Amino acid sequence: MKTIKIILMLFVMTGVAIAQSDYQKVESFKDEIAQLRLDIHNAKSLAELDSLRNTINSLKQKHLAEKDLLDKSMYPENYNSTFSKLQEAIDLRREDFTQIETLQTEVVTLKSELEILNEKNTELLSKIKEYQSIGGKDAQSINELKRLVANLRQSLKERDELVRSIVDSLLSDFVKSPMSLNEAERQQVFEKVETGNLLYNIEKTIRDNMEFLKATQLNAEDLGEVKEEQIQFHNMWKRIGPKLADVYMDKGEKAGEVAYITNLFAQWNQRLDREIWERVYQVFRSNNLKVTPFSNGNEFTNNVLEFIENEKISGSQESYITFEDSVWTEQLRTAWIPVLIDNEMITTEQRDTIQTAINNWEGMYGAETPIYWYVAIAIIVIVFLLIFIPKWKKKSKPLAEQ
Repeated sequence: MKTIKIILMLFVMTGVAIAQSDYQKVESFKDEIAQLRLDIHNAKSLAELDSLRNTINSLKQKHLAEKDLLDKSMYPENYNSTFSKLQEAIDLRREDFTQIETLQTEVVTLKSELEILNEKNTELLSKIKEYQSIGGKDAQSINELKRLVANLRQSLKERDELVRSIVDSLLSDFVKSPMSLNEAERQQVFEKVETGNLLYNIEKTIRDNMEFLKATQLNAEDLGEVKEEQIQFHNMWKRIGPKLADVYMDKGEKAGEVAYITNLFAQWNQRLDREIWERVYQVFRSNNLKVTPFSNGNEFTNNVLEFIENEKISGSQESYITFEDSVWTEQLRTAWIPVLIDNEMITTEQRDTIQTAINNWEGMYGAETPIYWYVAIAIIVIVFLLIFIPKWKKKSKPLAEQ
């Protein structure tokens, strides 16, 4: 009886040992597969992927004897499907590297074009400053300066578009991805940005545009275009800036570059807005209209309304004519107000409020004919008399003699 118990006990222990051994085999296999998936995801070159493909083939041969056991333990997956999915993951990752190599080729070409434009812009800006320091007033100097400014304006526009192209080439997938990235993805983005020298080129683009504003005085149409381009460029940075801050968070001094560029965009925006408001104020100043300076839409509206009210009390009809004709109609309403509204620097309601105040100002003079109409009529009468009186004298002389 004791012998039977011992045999039964040995049989049970053997069964448990076999079960434990099978469980360990399955778990060990799963761990190896999971590690391979991670290695494929984190691979940094095609050579690594080729090495992993060999590892997968070796692993498949190594566990072939346990195929039936693994098929039962991995349902609904099985032995063959598990290795097929690993091979698919390898192929997909190879496509990523192929795309990256293509992008790197494109970026090298774009970087070369960018360096040429950077040199050209630096040279043009230097020539513009040189002409301004000389202060030439002759027609040739003025025309040459206009030509240089136009060339620099076009070159800056081309360079801005080129930088945006590099961003699209390098970071289009990055922009669409979720905010959180794993360490391998963060490193990949960092290498792309550094390869394209992206932060430097974005910073230089902003600085050159600000220098351009300092060195030139653009008209309303050009400033409107510059403002539109600045908004597009800034919107691009708003999409990638916060994510790049996350990527560069543990990169030491490099982390400060992202924050610095964000601050530069704010300076560029302020500088451009200030330039537009200063140019609008020059319209009043050049016509000797004492409007209080302004630096935003509310100040502009309130100060112009205050000027109108003061002129209604102490001004004259000539003051109204100068403001309405030479300033509001010819320059502000046709050229500058559209720029201000398009870039949300004033609202249509604020424009309409000013227009209503102008209409009320005009109403002070009733139906009275403006002085310049009297002057125009007088000139017409004088010209008429000078032309036709001599003719009348010639016709009346023969009659008198008769």
